[in-house]
Amino acid sequence: MKTKLGDPSPGESLALVGASGGDEEIDLSLLKDSLSKTPWERMQANDDALRFADTLRAAMEKRNAKPERIDPPAG
Repeated sequence: MKTKLGDPSPGESLALVGASGGDEEIDLSLLKDSLSKTPWERMQANDDALRFADTLRAAMEKRNAKPERIDPPAG
Protein backbone atom coordinates (compact mmCIF):
# COMPACT_ATOMS: atom_id res chain seq x y z
CA MET A 1 0.00 0.00 0.00
CA LYS A 2 1.49 3.33 -1.08
CA THR A 3 0.53 6.66 0.38
CA LYS A 4 1.00 9.94 -1.44
CA LEU A 5 1.52 12.95 0.78
CA GLY A 6 -0.29 16.04 -0.42
CA ASP A 7 0.35 19.60 0.65
CA PRO A 8 0.16 19.57 4.43
CA SER A 9 -1.57 22.38 6.20
CA PRO A 10 0.53 24.20 8.83
CA GLY A 11 0.98 22.03 11.89
CA GLU A 12 -0.51 18.96 10.22
CA SER A 13 1.08 15.76 11.41
CA LEU A 14 1.11 12.13 10.41
CA ALA A 15 0.60 9.68 13.28
CA LEU A 16 2.73 6.56 13.18
CA VAL A 17 2.97 3.51 15.35
CA GLY A 18 6.62 2.63 15.79
CA ALA A 19 8.11 -0.82 16.17
CA SER A 20 8.43 -0.17 19.89
CA GLY A 21 4.66 0.22 20.09
CA GLY A 22 4.83 3.91 20.99
CA ASP A 23 2.88 6.48 19.06
CA GLU A 24 4.99 8.95 17.11
CA GLU A 25 4.10 11.89 14.93
CA ILE A 26 5.84 13.52 11.99
CA ASP A 27 5.22 17.19 11.28
CA LEU A 28 4.52 17.08 7.55
CA SER A 29 5.22 20.79 7.06
CA LEU A 30 8.78 20.25 8.33
CA LEU A 31 9.20 17.28 6.00
CA LYS A 32 7.94 19.28 3.04
CA ASP A 33 10.26 22.18 3.94
CA SER A 34 13.24 19.82 4.14
CA LEU A 35 12.43 18.17 0.83
CA SER A 36 12.11 21.55 -0.89
CA LYS A 37 15.82 22.19 -0.19
CA THR A 38 18.62 20.95 -2.38
CA PRO A 39 20.94 18.29 -0.94
CA TRP A 40 23.62 20.98 -0.66
CA GLU A 41 21.30 23.24 1.37
CA ARG A 42 20.44 20.32 3.67
CA MET A 43 24.17 19.59 4.15
CA GLN A 44 24.82 23.25 5.01
CA ALA A 45 21.96 23.24 7.52
CA ASN A 46 23.39 20.07 9.06
CA ASP A 47 26.84 21.67 9.30
CA ASP A 48 25.31 24.72 11.00
CA ALA A 49 23.55 22.47 13.52
CA LEU A 50 26.79 20.56 14.21
CA ARG A 51 28.73 23.79 14.77
CA PHE A 52 26.02 25.01 17.14
CA ALA A 53 26.10 21.71 19.06
CA ASP A 54 29.90 21.92 19.31
CA THR A 55 29.62 25.47 20.65
CA LEU A 56 27.09 24.36 23.27
CA ARG A 57 29.24 21.37 24.24
CA ALA A 58 32.32 23.60 24.66
CA ALA A 59 30.33 26.07 26.76
CA MET A 60 29.05 23.27 29.00
CA GLU A 61 32.57 21.86 29.43
CA LYS A 62 33.88 25.33 30.31
CA ARG A 63 31.05 25.91 32.78
CA ASN A 64 31.54 22.51 34.44
CA ALA A 65 35.36 22.66 34.47
CA LYS A 66 37.03 22.73 37.85
CA PRO A 67 39.12 25.83 38.41
CA GLU A 68 42.83 25.24 38.12
CA ARG A 69 44.81 25.64 41.30
CA ILE A 70 47.31 28.45 41.04
CA ASP A 71 50.22 28.06 43.43
CA PRO A 72 51.88 31.23 44.70
CA PRO A 73 55.37 31.81 43.31
CA ALA A 74 58.11 30.19 45.35
CA GLY A 75 60.43 32.62 46.83
